[in-house]
Amino acid sequence: MRHVLAFLALLGLSACDQASDTLIIGGKDFSESSILSEMMAALAEDAGIAVTSRTNLGDTLVNLEALRRGEIDVYAEYNGTGLVMLGQPAMADGDAAMERVRSLYQPLGLVWGDRFGFANNYGLAMRAGRAEELGITTISDLVDGAGTLTIGIDENFQTRPLDGFGPMTARYGMEFGSVNIVPAAERPSLYDRLLDGSVDVVEVFTTDGQIADLSLVLLEDDLTFFPVYQAAPLIRADALVRFPELQAAFNRLVGMLDAEMMQELNSRVDQDALSPREVARAALAELGLIDGGDGLEITEPVVVAHSPLIGTDAETGIALRTVRQAYPGRRVLLQSQDDPLSIVGAGGAPLALAAAVEFADLGEGGALTVRPFEAFGVVGQAYMHVVGLGDTERLVDVQTLATGPDGSASHRVATILATTYDGITISPVADGDLASAQADAALVLAPIASAIVQDLLANGRLLAVDGWDSGNNLVRFPQLRQARIPAGSYDGQPGAIETLSSQLVLAGPVVVDTDAVGPAGPGASLPTDVAALPDSTVLAINSALGVGTGLDPAIQAAPALAPTLPSPPASVNPSSAISLMTAVVIIMFGWFLWLYARPERR
Repeated sequence: MRHVLAFLALLGLSACDQASDTLIIGGKDFSESSILSEMMAALAEDAGIAVTSRTNLGDTLVNLEALRRGEIDVYAEYNGTGLVMLGQPAMADGDAAMERVRSLYQPLGLVWGDRFGFANNYGLAMRAGRAEELGITTISDLVDGAGTLTIGIDENFQTRPLDGFGPMTARYGMEFGSVNIVPAAERPSLYDRLLDGSVDVVEVFTTDGQIADLSLVLLEDDLTFFPVYQAAPLIRADALVRFPELQAAFNRLVGMLDAEMMQELNSRVDQDALSPREVARAALAELGLIDGGDGLEITEPVVVAHSPLIGTDAETGIALRTVRQAYPGRRVLLQSQDDPLSIVGAGGAPLALAAAVEFADLGEGGALTVRPFEAFGVVGQAYMHVVGLGDTERLVDVQTLATGPDGSASHRVATILATTYDGITISPVADGDLASAQADAALVLAPIASAIVQDLLANGRLLAVDGWDSGNNLVRFPQLRQARIPAGSYDGQPGAIETLSSQLVLAGPVVVDTDAVGPAGPGASLPTDVAALPDSTVLAINSALGVGTGLDPAIQAAPALAPTLPSPPASVNPSSAISLMTAVVIIMFGWFLWLYARPERR
């Protein structure tokens, strides 16, 4: 027994020595912290230090407590967070903040290393279209209308005592109508909620890759409420004693990272679904700090082409969110194009957000020719907005009609409109700046509450489209449906306006020849080098859109969306073998009956 106890004691001592010879690196539960932890691990290993990584350990409190207890030796922290965690007031001066946290943490046996070179501050962001609609560029601009808005935040931001949600609203003197709170681990889902319009404003980190990817507006912190959050290693003092070369290893990264680079690295993890480890090591190799391998293999992004006049409205956000769900682990990007379906047809993008009116070309004789594209699901509705400029008060008085570029949805609708209203000359504006056009009216095909239309109404008025059903227009142009723009949809609009609408759908190419004849003529085909979407992807897109309005019968739906017909009844005689077996069974039953009924023999 004495020998056993001695062996166990020696084993315990060797385990302690092994642990003391290994640098343990922690990390918070979001992508940027994991990337920084992996960078520190790679630099330490390059200096010959054995490393154990405990990335994604938890939030700030968990990592700081683990550091104080010696369960980890270092993790990446932000000087602003370091101040808040010790109850200190916010500081906007990064140098002063670093000096202060160093003096505060030294008595705790914790040492702040030099900064990596970037700041990742808290902030608030909005969709560009929504921000423009409400005229918001700063956080103070939210104050007057906050009671009608919904903000999305995570639990960490909700509970932070000095720089969180409660102190922020108190400092700015505002109260939101609704607060949508998600767990800290689900913070990226706030961007999905922003895109689908369920929230108007979200809390962000200013180095989030989604800000640039989604073209969001980062609101100016005009009262300088949020402190500066500059990243640096926070290290146990005894770890610097155990590993004398550690500080020099980390110093190689000092000043090497900026906000734009961190946005890109975060996007590679969050959007391209690459691991923080491979992203970190590839970045260090690009900076020349470690020997690189073959580099990152980043899959080509999935591009969704869309009309520039649709802009960054909610429908564009819904399309982006939907395609992301259908392509898990792939980056999805929006691409503004005058004629999005043409880009899809040329192989420049697999998907387009297009209006139903774009599914056909208007010929010289006024007949529609179907274009070779199919729809996967309904995203929304685009309304024809005819804005009379100057003294123009009726559609019949319009002689010159400004539209989007040639081939755009607005230009196509205007061309159709001109077949009914004589005397209209269409004037396409190449750069899409309709406000500067010299015309009697401007036509925009866009969802209701379009910021572009609101700008035009500053010097104009919405014109009604009357009498559309008086001729055969409903039959000739089935992609356009009669609709109304409700009263109050735009500032200064007193009543409802009669107009036309067209479904907004996600669409892709039809690449097989077809003789099918739809409501607007025979089908067509695209070059064979353009790939159609597989049925599984089509169904995933349709499922992600959810149950809603069905596709307009005037446009071609993807075959994968065709309803499943019930199976026909089975054949009475499905095979000769079964028929033979049936005959044998019948003969046996007849023999049994004969045996039962035959006369008894004496």
